[in-house]
Amino acid sequence: MINSIRMGGLVSGLDTETIVKNLMKAESAPLNKLLQKKQTEEWRRDQYREMNALLSDLKNKSFDMKLQGTYQKKVLTSDNDMIVSTKQKGVPSATSYQVDVQTLSVGAKPASVKFTTIGLADGSTAIGGAPFSFDIGTNPINVTATDTISSVIAKINNVSSTTGVTASYLKDDNSITLTTTASGANAAISINNLSDAANKLGLSNGTVNNLASSYTTSQLSADAIAGTVEINGIPYQVKSSTFTFDGVEFNIKGTGKTQVNLKPGEDAIFKSIKEYVDKYNEIIEKVNVKISESTYKDYKPLLPEEKETLSDKQNEQWEAKAKSGLLRQDTLLSNALSQMRQSLSTNVTGVGIDTKFDSLSEIGITTGSYIEKGKLYISDTKLREAISQNGNAVMELFTRTSASTDSATKFSESGLAERLHNNLNSVMTKLTDKAGSSASLADNSTIGKGLSRINTDISKWGSRLEDIEQRYWKKFTAMETAMSRANSQSSWLSQQQG
Repeated sequence: MINSIRMGGLVSGLDTETIVKNLMKAESAPLNKLLQKKQTEEWRRDQYREMNALLSDLKNKSFDMKLQGTYQKKVLTSDNDMIVSTKQKGVPSATSYQVDVQTLSVGAKPASVKFTTIGLADGSTAIGGAPFSFDIGTNPINVTATDTISSVIAKINNVSSTTGVTASYLKDDNSITLTTTASGANAAISINNLSDAANKLGLSNGTVNNLASSYTTSQLSADAIAGTVEINGIPYQVKSSTFTFDGVEFNIKGTGKTQVNLKPGEDAIFKSIKEYVDKYNEIIEKVNVKISESTYKDYKPLLPEEKETLSDKQNEQWEAKAKSGLLRQDTLLSNALSQMRQSLSTNVTGVGIDTKFDSLSEIGITTGSYIEKGKLYISDTKLREAISQNGNAVMELFTRTSASTDSATKFSESGLAERLHNNLNSVMTKLTDKAGSSASLADNSTIGKGLSRINTDISKWGSRLEDIEQRYWKKFTAMETAMSRANSQSSWLSQQQG
């Protein structure tokens, strides 16, 4: 803290403030270098962490791909979807089901009744005449002269949640139809207390259900009629066209015989492998781009006063070049890529007894040219063929584990996903040691410790510059004081001589 009194050129007429500021610019050069170094190291640290996050995505994918369950997905298929289609709802205990649909079930119908209106042209014509009312169940529906068929239907439907009855109108035969929202033996429509007034809606008192009706024009509802389905020789009575048996949802569409099979989900396995290869290609491309970036040595991190002289766009462009190439030819990342390529290109010992399925190329996955730096390509036809003909060998190629304690043997005997997962785990540990983790409160990484030392040096230089600036001001203040005294003495002598 500078507490001394500063005299800024009151006597000498010098712009002391500017002079000191310019002197301090030269003195601040070491501090500015430290600030730029700190910013560069923070950018480098962040870029290492970005690479670590990318590799984490591939590591997680590798973990899934080293699990046998990824390659044991099953799908249900029906030999004749026109008779039965299926969907897996649980864990089926059998691998095939012989299905014989002998009779189809008939679903329950809701009770409904139709009334023909009298003398009304359409749904928007006023009913007219004297008001009247009727009950649906115990709910009264009041009709006035200004009501129309449409408004009466709206009144009925407004209370359908209570009555269980909905109404609709068909202009073609001037009819109103009442329908229950339920079905089966308990479904019923009850109209009571119809007034004696003229009823142009054509309604009449009575009840309609699935058993009997006082309405001669009613369409009676019925309980569901069970169908007969034989599964693996055992007959079952089913009341719906869709039912679940042994973890399988059967959807009956017609009578006849068919077979439902639980087969390996070849499409799902193909998709998992393809997504794995795509993720691998995406990651190695991004890492290759990062270690191949151009370096612009003339573009150092901008100091605060330098940023003020540039526009936002210029600052952004400058910063992009200053950040570029910070991980160029980085040994840690370059070695990681080499190890990843080796993990997938080295044959797996012990896979495929009858047929040789010990490498990616055997299942249709090959490496591109040298300039593509390890990118993989898939032959869809060959991969699907390998999955179909020797699915277990394909699974073992990725998931095989080794109990060997010898590192070379363990690597040779391990599956591709197992190797890559272990390799990425090791690489990520090294990257974390190098640059730390954003999730950690304390940064004990190599870069973190370096930044801590830089911060200490910055703090020391800050104090040192305060002292230097204080000395400059003391010198200029002393000069101003001396000049002031000299001027005073000169004035006194002039007065004495006068």
